[in-house]
Amino acid sequence: MPTLQPSEAKPPIPPLPKTLLPLPHRIYCFLWLWATKLLVTLHTTITNLLHPPPRSTMPTLTVRLPSRPTLEARIFYPPNYTGTNPRGLLPTYIDLHGGGFAVHTARLDDAFCSQWSKLTGMLVISLDYRKIPLHPFPTAVYDHQGQHNAPQPPPLLPIDSTRLTIGGFSAGANLALAVTQLPALRRKFRAAICYYPIVDFSHSPPDKMHARPYRDYWHDNLGDAGWWIDWGYVHPGQDRRDPLLSPWYAAAQDLPERVYMVAAEYDLLRLEAQEMIHRLAGLEDREDKEEGFEKDGYKWTLAKGCRHGFTHGFSRGRRSRRVEVREEIWKEARDWLRRGGVLE
Repeated sequence: MPTLQPSEAKPPIPPLPKTLLPLPHRIYCFLWLWATKLLVTLHTTITNLLHPPPRSTMPTLTVRLPSRPTLEARIFYPPNYTGTNPRGLLPTYIDLHGGGFAVHTARLDDAFCSQWSKLTGMLVISLDYRKIPLHPFPTAVYDHQGQHNAPQPPPLLPIDSTRLTIGGFSAGANLALAVTQLPALRRKFRAAICYYPIVDFSHSPPDKMHARPYRDYWHDNLGDAGWWIDWGYVHPGQDRRDPLLSPWYAAAQDLPERVYMVAAEYDLLRLEAQEMIHRLAGLEDREDKEEGFEKDGYKWTLAKGCRHGFTHGFSRGRRSRRVEVREEIWKEARDWLRRGGVLE
């Protein structure tokens, strides 16, 4: 099976600065990115007007923290929790939504957050971040640090700081792995759950397309999006191997002790996630890297027959199959947290 082979993820790692690409390419990326932002905004607005989300998926409350007043945090309490609940503090899950660092808001994950809170009994906090191209790397990373470290406005949330988990989808999963490396937050999270993450900006989109182990399937959801994501998120001169940008290069000791990586079979981001989790678990030489595993707190699942975004219905294919796969994975993630002592 073809694999991407990033450089040895141990210091010293030679930097790989981003070069300034030709003007026509930059114009192409500019137009594609802004067109995508416009179309996604229009589609989301019209969809919500015609098909309002059910009340059962709405957050318990929303807050805006003084440190990031333009960003809304959406809070989901488990349905059996009351202010006088004798259990007191709750294990807490921080959710970071996807969207190529460019589109959507924390509202995108409302359905997931409400279901995850019910499934696990966790307090779920869905955070937003500022978007590209106006706010490139590392703005979104520090937006999350600013919200996490900010004093809580009333009402105080029942956060159990000894049982914190962070997770995200696609770009949000990249940010989850970046945030946990920051000195102010390092080792504060017991676990990270990453769904089809972007973990390596050191390879170009064509390199990733050519490395795919499949050819005769639908085109990837991402396709040319890789170019405008790279243009908008990564400034010329930025080291592409910076672990905050490309978590593939992060040292294991700078990440949570428990990491669960989920990838879609038909996704050009699959191989980088697959290689990263095998490296963390010390299984680089494993022959069958598609097969799931769990070792020393590291867990890997490949969602067979699925494409990027399968958890949110963005991929084509039978809806019943996507729902079946994602709900089985969410149950596996819950049980994995239980085995790690994060959940009771």
